[in-house]
Amino acid sequence: MTRHARVKEGFNFVLDSSSRLSLQRQVRQRIVDCIHRGVLRPARRMPSSRALAARLGVSRNTVSLAYDALLAEGFLVSRARSGVFVAPDPPRSRIAAHRRVVNPYSPLASRLPAPFGEARFRCPANWHQYPYPFLDGRIGPDLLPLAEWREAMRLACARQDAAQWNAGTDDADDAMLLEELRSKVLPVRGIDAGSDELLVLTSQRHALHLSIDLLVRKGTAVVVEEPCDEELHRQLADRQAEISVLDPELGRVLPQGAIVVTSARRFHAALASAPGRLLAAVAAAEGVLIELDPGPEVRDGGRQQPSLFALDGEDRVIYIGHLAAAVSSGEPPGLLVADAAFIERARELRRHQGVMIAPPMQRSWAYFIGLGHYSAGLARNGRILERRRDALRDALNHYMHESVEIHNLPGTSAYWVSVPPGFNARELAQAAAAKGVLLELVEVGGSDVLLMGVTGLNEAQIRAGVHALASITRRQRPAASRGANEAPSTLRGRALRETMAGVTLLYDTVYGEPCTLCFHRNGEMSGTAGYANEDSDSGRWWIEGDHWFRQWQRWAYGEISSFSIVVDGDQMHWYDDAGLLADSALIVRKPASRRKERA
Repeated sequence: MTRHARVKEGFNFVLDSSSRLSLQRQVRQRIVDCIHRGVLRPARRMPSSRALAARLGVSRNTVSLAYDALLAEGFLVSRARSGVFVAPDPPRSRIAAHRRVVNPYSPLASRLPAPFGEARFRCPANWHQYPYPFLDGRIGPDLLPLAEWREAMRLACARQDAAQWNAGTDDADDAMLLEELRSKVLPVRGIDAGSDELLVLTSQRHALHLSIDLLVRKGTAVVVEEPCDEELHRQLADRQAEISVLDPELGRVLPQGAIVVTSARRFHAALASAPGRLLAAVAAAEGVLIELDPGPEVRDGGRQQPSLFALDGEDRVIYIGHLAAAVSSGEPPGLLVADAAFIERARELRRHQGVMIAPPMQRSWAYFIGLGHYSAGLARNGRILERRRDALRDALNHYMHESVEIHNLPGTSAYWVSVPPGFNARELAQAAAAKGVLLELVEVGGSDVLLMGVTGLNEAQIRAGVHALASITRRQRPAASRGANEAPSTLRGRALRETMAGVTLLYDTVYGEPCTLCFHRNGEMSGTAGYANEDSDSGRWWIEGDHWFRQWQRWAYGEISSFSIVVDGDQMHWYDDAGLLADSALIVRKPASRRKERA
């Protein structure tokens, strides 16, 4: 609910009863804003507290308290028997109150580089108001350990700690924070670093850009992963680097003296049997490796592999990590670990850039880590995100098996969702946003894919959000997709029962694992999924009229579903009540009988 005031000509403001600010503070804020914008000019008479309260629909006492505060702060002045006026010289008044018109052809604008491509996703400020924000890295309030952060910040602002804020130099990190990072955070990745080998940056991206600034010159050979971050590619191109793509199988020799930028997680997955191969290839080329560590959102059963920095024995690796976003109050600090000489130059460059985390925030992080809040929050949120990731996987498999393919990297809670040929991922994302489903569009290998994360919505929202997305994809399904009414014909009556009784089906889940389904003649059904049949379930099936029904105990949320069945060669297709394709599987044909063989 809002309260609107129009006080004389040009003086308008709105109060929001749902705001966390009190109505009295909102009145103060709006009046100060009108003074700064020139709407309320110096010496202008203000409406009486009774008149303004009546227009806003608030108590007179609310406006009176706001006036009293503004009088004390010098924004307003009171004149005996005349009323309240805007001060002749209010604090912090602006010289110009008019709005400047943006000139895209100004001398400054004409010198700017080209903007990023339209594929770059920009998160809306009100993302948290969407019903289904599937945005990776946007942290919902249920994940943030607020009580723990209050304790850490309160301790950091204590008199004894506050006295040390300005005691150090302008380029030294908080000694307490460095010790906590060295003893509690970095050892989890197998890193044993001295205080002179560690630098704290405002973000992981800042650490990467700073490293590129120090190492890359015109003609420097830089080898990047595919897909390459757009902003990183822009920075390398601006420095006129010779950019090439890293072969995951390391089948090609690296350029001499190359700088390799890679993710430890991705290449540990590709080179799990011999993680030293990449380091050996870099050493053979007399190169340097920049290791970007995304950080463990999900522990994946507790497995945690050492970083490439920990395996390096020649000081060729620069480790760039960050503290976990899921427990961070704002952008998590970036961590740069390297040879002491490199860190000293990086510290010098950081000082010249004038970009450093404020001492109170560094000390707050030190207490947050030292009191055990960081590790406890990681463990708690890791379990929550693992459940949410599985819920997203199961929902995509249930509602969109025929529409998408999904992939993720170990330790992450987000999925890359690829739409099939004929779909337009950008149009799908736009249509989904209009229905309250917020998706991030990214470019992978030259194709648009959807990045779906679960850090900003709870587990209960995931299924409903995927169901809403599935309804949109079905409406956008290419015209070539066949419906249940098209040839071959739908199975009915006795033919339907004879086909389903005793049939065995094979199909792949949306996350790429094999699944076997058996529909027994007695109406029972069983299924196994996974490469080692690690997931299994049972249920029942039956026929009513010309529709086939099934109900698993756990799979498909244990719900009763009905379908029309079409057999096309070795393929069986399920169609929903709207006549749209819901799923497909391969029929396992029984071998011919011995009598037929002898004949």
